[in-house]
Amino acid sequence: MSSTQTNPIMTTANFIGAEAGHGRHPSFSLFFRLYATAKWTLLWLPRFWKARSQLACLAAMSECERRDIGLTGCDIENAFALPVDRDPTEMLAQVAADRRLRREH
Repeated sequence: MSSTQTNPIMTTANFIGAEAGHGRHPSFSLFFRLYATAKWTLLWLPRFWKARSQLACLAAMSECERRDIGLTGCDIENAFALPVDRDPTEMLAQVAADRRLRREH
């Protein structure tokens, strides 16, 4: 094929790609991913402090009060040992639910 002739397959593929809008508009999914990441990052610190204050309230409870809700002092210590990006209240709720199910069976 000479340099003046064009490949009809390549021309059709380029035309179809242009018609489909590929390469013409910025990716909105990238924008939304960046937005979600920035939002999560900005709101992380308030979530962290809220979770830690809830843990401090649970730690201040007596053993009898914690037993009433299905938790122990060891559970609270384990929640404090979780990585800072995990919500300890979710873990504690799961522990309490598991204990409740075991008592029922």
